This record gives sequence, C-alpha cells and structure tokens, in this order.
Amino acid sequence: MGDFSIELFEADCHANGVRYWYAHEFMRSLGYDNWDTFSKVVTKAIGSCAMLGIDPSESFERVSCLEDGKPVKTYKLSRFACFLVSMSADSRKPEVAKAKTILAAIAAQLVEQHVAENDLGRLETRGNLKLAEKQMGGVAQDAGLKGADFAFFKDAGVRGMYNMSLRDLMARKGVDPKKTLYDFMGLEEMAGNLFRVTQTTARVKTGNIRGIERLKRTAKNVGAEVREMMIRNSNIAPENLPIAENIATVKGRLKTVNRSMNKLDAQKSLLADQAAVDTVAEFEEED
Repeated sequence: MGDFSIELFEADCHANGVRYWYAHEFMRSLGYDNWDTFSKVVTKAIGSCAMLGIDPSESFERVSCLEDGKPVKTYKLSRFACFLVSMSADSRKPEVAKAKTILAAIAAQLVEQHVAENDLGRLETRGNLKLAEKQMGGVAQDAGLKGADFAFFKDAGVRGMYNMSLRDLMARKGVDPKKTLYDFMGLEEMAGNLFRVTQTTARVKTGNIRGIERLKRTAKNVGAEVREMMIRNSNIAPENLPIAENIATVKGRLKTVNRSMNKLDAQKSLLADQAAVDTVAEFEEED
C-alpha cells in the first residue's frame, strides 16, 4: 500500500482547541496532486455529511491557508470529515485504500461496531432511489396514473425484476411487511433497483406511454431487463441476494462516529493521539 499511515496523519493535524486538518495537505496524503480533482471528492463528502443530517459546516470549514507561500482557499477538516473524504476518494490509489482501512478501523473502535466501506454508498444510493421513485411517480401521473393505481404500477416493476410480487419478495427475504424493503438492500441490489426505476421513467417519457395497462407492462418489461442483466453479470438472481443491515442503523452509527471523533479531538491530552495510534496498531496486527 501507499505511504499513508496513522503516524503521518496525526502529525499533519493542527490544533486550536480541537484538532483539524487542511484539505490541501490531506489531499497529498491521499495521493492527489490536483485540487480541481480533489475538490470534487471533498464536495461529495460534504454531500454525505448533509445526507447524515449533520451540518457540514461543523466538519468542513471554508478557510484560507498558505500553499507555496501563497494564500489559497481550502477547508479545515475534522477527523470525521477526513473519514468521509477518504471514503469518497478513489480506492485505486494505494494511499486512499490504506486511509480507508485505517480511518474505518478508528471509527469502528470508537463505536465498537463494524464500519463498512460501502455504508456511505448505500446511504447515497438510498437517497437517490427515493428521489427517483418520486420522479417516476410524477411521470406516471402525467401519463394517466391515478390514486391506488400507482401501487399496481410499482408492483409490476418488482414482478419484472424478481418474478414475484413485492409482498412475496418481502416474505422470501424475511423483512417485516411494515418496513420498507429498500432499507434492507445491499448496495448491489439497491443500485439495480435505482437503475430499474430511472429507466422505467425514461421509457415512459420517451415512449409516450399512456394508461395503466401500458404503464404496468412497461414497468414489468424494464424490470425483467434489469433482472436479466444482473443475473448475467453475477449469476445471482436479485431475489437471492442477502438482506443487509437496516439503513437507519447505518446512518445512526455514522452519526455516532462523528460525535465520537469530535470528542476524541477535543481532548488536549496526548493520550488521544496515542489511543488513535494504538487502535490502528491493533487492527494492523490482526490483519
């Protein structure tokens, strides 16, 4: 792996009551050398922060710093912001891959729970899926869908993708029928449903589909196409994909990570730094 290490990460921090890191400096520790590229990663991380219901200004403070003797606009990053940025960065960079491992290990140690690399991906995809379904509903309504017909339209897409109704699918996966199935989908399955929903919307619009029967048929056909693609790529039918941890639990855990990291960096004792180093040392020994 690359040169990222917990020792270098802690050495790069600044302190003014709490510890923080400059984005331009953290950029180089993750193997980036272009701010235009890295700023997109930071922007994505800011979006993830907002998605968690955390005020981004608490973790990403817009400031100026000196870069090669010249003032540049950058961000003060909290430890949690560094964690979000690393999770949003390009894992093909060895520095990023190691940063993800180390910072996720610190997060997991702080909350005494596993923090998965795709947690943020699930949250982001779940948010996109919610918006996509609203858009699909609006397009279907414009195409003549009314009232309770939307449930039949939605179920038709599920039948196409899973070869069964939504009710049967939830029973098969063991999800409480009072819950929302999307909240228990892993990233692969949720992304497949996002593709199904967006493509159904596109086909209804471009095909000028009208009427409940044509809408249901279109939804089912698109679902069947997505099903075929997923099976072709993974050899696993979507109904056989395992359920995942409730997305609400994932969100709550990450919010706890934020609070725990803020508490860690508010401590003035050097024991806080040593605790972070020891956390990763233990993790690397196990690895």
